[in-house]
Amino acid sequence: MTHKDILGNTINEGDNAVYPHHNRMKVGSIKKITPKMVMIQSVGRTYTDRKYPHEILVVDDPKISLYILKNSK
Repeated sequence: MTHKDILGNTINEGDNAVYPHHNRMKVGSIKKITPKMVMIQSVGRTYTDRKYPHEILVVDDPKISLYILKNSK
């Protein structure tokens, strides 16, 4: 099963992504892909958020990777 993000990029497990959460933007990594939704774990948290694929933006930037390494517990 393949899902596409808001810009049409393919979403894969382990990708880094940004997504909305209430009134904020969070950075996380894709943990699991289900038939309808994507499970994404925010940086520094143990729980996962469920989001529809069109709510996620997959990013492949060294700055995001550095942010994740710096802020992970």
